[in-house]
Amino acid sequence: MNDQSLYRFALPVGIRSRAVAIALIAASSALLPASAVNLALDATVKASSEMKDGAAAKAIDGVESDASRWLAAPTDKVPWIEITLKQRSDLTAVDVYSGWKEESVLADFNVEVQSSGQWKSPEGGKVRQNSDPVRRVPISATGVEKVRVSLPSGGPGRIREIALYRSRDEAIRSGVKSTMASARIDRKSNLIALNQVGFQTAWPKRFTAPLTPDGTPFSVRSAKGGEPLFQGTITGNIGDFSAFRPAESDQEYVVEIKGGGLRDGVSDPFWVRNNLMKGRFWQPAVDFLIDARSVVGTHASAFGGCPWRDGTYYDAIIPALVLMQLSDPARTAAMPRQIDWEADKRRVLAPEFKYWAGDPGGKGVLEIARKYYQEIEPPRADAPDVVKLIHWGAGFYLVNPATQDPMGDPAGRRVHAQTMEQVAYVVWAWPVLKQWLPESFYNRCKALCFANWGPALEVDPLSDPSKYLPETSLESGNIMGGDLNPYKGRHAPGHSIVPNLLMYEVAKRDNRQDASKYLDAAVAQAAWVIKTIDWNDPRSTKGQRMSEHRTIPNLVWLLKNYPDKAPAGLKEKISAWADVAIRRSDNLWDYRRYDEDRNWALPKLSDIGNLVSFPACALSAAWVIDDPKVKLRLEEIAVAQADAAFGRNPRLAASPHKPEMGFTGIEYGWPRGHQENICARLELCRGSISSGPGTEMYPFNPDGAYRHAEGWVCYGAAWGISLSYMSAYPSGNLPKP
Repeated sequence: MNDQSLYRFALPVGIRSRAVAIALIAASSALLPASAVNLALDATVKASSEMKDGAAAKAIDGVESDASRWLAAPTDKVPWIEITLKQRSDLTAVDVYSGWKEESVLADFNVEVQSSGQWKSPEGGKVRQNSDPVRRVPISATGVEKVRVSLPSGGPGRIREIALYRSRDEAIRSGVKSTMASARIDRKSNLIALNQVGFQTAWPKRFTAPLTPDGTPFSVRSAKGGEPLFQGTITGNIGDFSAFRPAESDQEYVVEIKGGGLRDGVSDPFWVRNNLMKGRFWQPAVDFLIDARSVVGTHASAFGGCPWRDGTYYDAIIPALVLMQLSDPARTAAMPRQIDWEADKRRVLAPEFKYWAGDPGGKGVLEIARKYYQEIEPPRADAPDVVKLIHWGAGFYLVNPATQDPMGDPAGRRVHAQTMEQVAYVVWAWPVLKQWLPESFYNRCKALCFANWGPALEVDPLSDPSKYLPETSLESGNIMGGDLNPYKGRHAPGHSIVPNLLMYEVAKRDNRQDASKYLDAAVAQAAWVIKTIDWNDPRSTKGQRMSEHRTIPNLVWLLKNYPDKAPAGLKEKISAWADVAIRRSDNLWDYRRYDEDRNWALPKLSDIGNLVSFPACALSAAWVIDDPKVKLRLEEIAVAQADAAFGRNPRLAASPHKPEMGFTGIEYGWPRGHQENICARLELCRGSISSGPGTEMYPFNPDGAYRHAEGWVCYGAAWGISLSYMSAYPSGNLPKP
């Protein structure tokens, strides 16, 4: 391989780290040929200073590696590197590769160009708060003689390579895009976007080949090489190998595409396992909630003032944990025990314990945490971590049931109905939890729910579409906070249905005379959804963001468990939702769009929570739909949304920004992370799910703008709910205590 640029797009088979691949290839590859369109290769260079092993010439030698980079002298206060072109040229893009081991990237740098002896800073030439190890700076300059990259804040430089392109088409063909993740996107190759972790053996297995013509053959083979184990053809830019059901093993596989007038393409390696979702995703999901605990997690703060940092009354974390525990108690019992309740108690109660005093959204939480350890009887020391997390969450609310979403929520501080709805899951699941938790804990949880349940008996007034804001409300101001109904996900239609059914079962268990009122409330709320909610209005579906799982699965729960009590038209309402979801998923990504004309993703906001909550919605709906074709399509798009979160998207990148923190099998994480060391410090948590492509990147525009990237705990809860429904599928047996 004599074209060094090729290694920017594909890893050698069996190498699951791009850094390792770069090191291996850089050690053995020749330089880029002189005929390449990167004008820097024919240029000369000088710098304000350079280290012995970091000559300026290494920044334009065509080798993108840590071993071949420019390093400025430590004493250089404003380092700069200047490239003189062989002849004057127009320029449209400057690509700057920076960092060391894909870390310590240049946060701030300036790009200037000289024409006719005059230096000027093009629009966009001042780059600030950069987090991309490969950053493209689009410019529009004619007659350029020189290009200078300078570091206004000083520093060692650490520039591995600078590439210069005269035209947009040449830049695109040359493949260096705005981030390391898309640097492997070679538009002359058969690109393959799929779930980088893998697939369940008996479930749909699909991928997207965004550039490959219809009819082009593909094959599945061992990642180690060998003959094809499955063969198929591309249709509508999609490859389907669902029929590939290998024997259970630790074998890794790849998809390979040859033909179509493009270079051969090989996918990231992946597993095919009977229980891949549990084997690869349950532990990171639990690790995330362990690390994200307020006060006692990986940061001594509590942004939001709830049990989990950046948590809210509508986060549904406790229901996610309860459903996971009921779905597979043997698996949660087999997980490693990481939470030491007694050790956490000693640490928090110690006078020298340092709580972050500057927490703007969690004032008073240290006292709440200390009361939790002093006033709430502990779980058994050998309880599974999932159970200890349930105890932590509900116990926190026992001490302090009144909370407030700090992001401008008009509802303010109070005992929210949805907080009580979370605790209801604990009371309902008591027959399973009581082996690990004290009776006093149960009695306090039950008393709290019955004493504060009144609002949950009524339809949430903010679930009414008449209260929804127009999409234009997202075009200005802080799109992370404020009213934002329904886009924030605070008031999903029907969110009280299942909690009322749970309280009905608890009341019957206790022989309460008022048991029927909870069932009646659930039925009335479902009837309201049937009458009031229009699935064709995208604000009622994907517009509910990560909270959509509190609508469709709740309707299904009522229909499956209380069919004789279900209101008229309930099954038809669920089927109508499925029809809309399927219609909006008819595209090369099997991606359930927001609407059918303008928006693929949610307007303005991060879409990742909706992707990871969708499997619970689609799989639950499939349980009550009779048409086998509709059922199969729901299975396909349920898996496809999870796949999108882990690599099947226009960025060919998985959602976790730091996949090395908790995940196994992810080659390329999300290139853009949330600003660190502010708010909830969720970048310190294992298993964090960050972001995904927005409308700007669909249908295939990997250079599109990023959306907000933050590992919100509400996303972790939604993913936990979906993992539980995946565990119960296809049997249709919903978890019961």
